[in-house]
Amino acid sequence: MRSSVVVSIGLLVALSGCGEVASYRPPADVGVAPVDAGAPVDQPSVPDVGVEVPIDVVPGEVDAGEAAADVGGEALDAGEAPSDVPSVDVVTPTFDAGGRDLSERGPYVVATWRGTIAGTATMARALYPTASDTRLPLVIFAHGFQLGVGNYDGLLSHIASWGYVVVSIDYPGTLLSVDHRNVPRAMIAARTSLAQGVAGFPASSIIDANRTVVMGHSLGGKGAIMAVLDEPAFIAAVALDPVDDNPSPIGGVTEATPSIAPERMGRLTRPLALFGATQSRCLVFGQSCAPEGSNYLRFAAAAPTAARVGLYPLINFGHNDFVDTACGFQCTVCSRGAAPLDSRTRALRFLSVAFLERFARGEEALQPYVAGAGRDSFVSSGALWDGRTATLPRCP
Repeated sequence: MRSSVVVSIGLLVALSGCGEVASYRPPADVGVAPVDAGAPVDQPSVPDVGVEVPIDVVPGEVDAGEAAADVGGEALDAGEAPSDVPSVDVVTPTFDAGGRDLSERGPYVVATWRGTIAGTATMARALYPTASDTRLPLVIFAHGFQLGVGNYDGLLSHIASWGYVVVSIDYPGTLLSVDHRNVPRAMIAARTSLAQGVAGFPASSIIDANRTVVMGHSLGGKGAIMAVLDEPAFIAAVALDPVDDNPSPIGGVTEATPSIAPERMGRLTRPLALFGATQSRCLVFGQSCAPEGSNYLRFAAAAPTAARVGLYPLINFGHNDFVDTACGFQCTVCSRGAAPLDSRTRALRFLSVAFLERFARGEEALQPYVAGAGRDSFVSSGALWDGRTATLPRCP
């Protein structure tokens, strides 16, 4: 997320909103027309270290003592849009993949663990199945700029319930200084540590590090893409509203904060899921958390034609609507999606699991949810923007 918003609020004389934005104009260096969404085109508190605690996380639920510990500020339910945003009525698609509704909790009971993982900052947070007869794929997750490892429990616990060991890791950086290269470095280090075994981590024996997917939100999403470009050991990446930008309020593109789209996207050989949020372009306090010139569409447009890319622009969804626990002030500085968010949240959960099942477990029957009729059903239902029309939801 562009956090120049955070420090500039007190300097603004007048608050500026997005107004009525009725059309989408892609950046000039991305292409004349919007990307075809159907074409193939990622000091907190230290409680219970090393202790296994069974959980069944639902959106908005946070372990005691951990609510927004990393960011502070007034709590805000990321699942509720402001009252002045008009509601949206979305038809629910058929959530079925071979007799399974991947938007519902999976068959595994999920537990949580917090502890130290070599090569990452502060404390990592893991969500994992409590019992498995086989080794399970590993998902390494990186949070958004100025957010924390515990801000995504609903989505990550959902993924874990389908048979994945999900580890949310931290990376060094401050509001005024963050080296984007530290995100993929932390992901690579985490995989190495987890493959060798982390002391006190109950799920060490069930991890299959040869099936490791990187995932992240905002800056963490950019970092996940950087990681899958840099490290052949990662088999795929999932990026939630990635931003190819420097979020520091005093920074620009530098060696430490590089632009990778289009500069490096031609190297993409691994599958990539790009989840976008159509309202991320909208202005709050005069700035956008994911500007059109550096948002998910830029990554999609720069990917090789033959790349296996799932493009999922969630319609009327906001940048921090991916955050499913309270994150205080950080969640107020980005434009929100229209309530209720249930249909798009279900689509996010279904499609993220479908993508993982396709590429981490090789379920080819789920390929239509990457690019095909399955994905198109979410467009028809109104959960995804089709990417072909010039019309986007109005900004609040």
